[in-house]
Amino acid sequence: MLYEKNISLLREKKFFSLFDNLAEKAVEAAELLVDLKGDYSKLSHISQELNMLEDDADSVVHQIVQELIYDHSRDGEEKADIRYFAHNLDNVVDGVEKAVNRLTFTRVEHKTIPEPVGEFATVILKASQEIRKAVSCLRDLSAEEKTLESCCIRINELENEADKINRKWLRILMTTPLKEPDEFLERMVLKEIVDILEDTMDQCEDVANILDTFRVKELFFYHESCF
Repeated sequence: MLYEKNISLLREKKFFSLFDNLAEKAVEAAELLVDLKGDYSKLSHISQELNMLEDDADSVVHQIVQELIYDHSRDGEEKADIRYFAHNLDNVVDGVEKAVNRLTFTRVEHKTIPEPVGEFATVILKASQEIRKAVSCLRDLSAEEKTLESCCIRINELENEADKINRKWLRILMTTPLKEPDEFLERMVLKEIVDILEDTMDQCEDVANILDTFRVKELFFYHESCF
């Protein structure tokens, strides 16, 4: 049957646990960012934890790529979809790690997390949790299609919230007069962090769009098999 010939790119179970692992690491990264809101004195420690987490995520992506190299049951488009998905999910972890790394460049006398970072942290955590839920749906798309769709919609809504946060803080950072000349470099570092976190939310949206593509392809193959 056509459905059997065009089996979904996600049928192979060996990828499910790898996807789940990568999604869990995205949540862990976001949770570490949120932890800074509660205790900013842990900045150095959390930065180190995120560095190790980012290395672990890279290893998972490498494993996925290696599996694809020796997988001769898929065509090039299917392999590209999986690889693109894995790299975008890894980019969520990378973005959080990079932002926290940049925070270590700010002045040590700060006692609390910069307000824009705290606002982004909450949204990124919610988005990563939705990603984790959506990824778990891949094991049985026919039964979890509605849940996956709902997660993707929610992630896109959260990305819109992040856009508003980004616009608000860019305006503040770029228009508020400096009290001291040495605040300029600090302001520029914070602007870079805001840009990184906005890009991280864009990566979350990209992950949602790829997941939605998986959902559509699964439905297409299923309906084709009914003819």
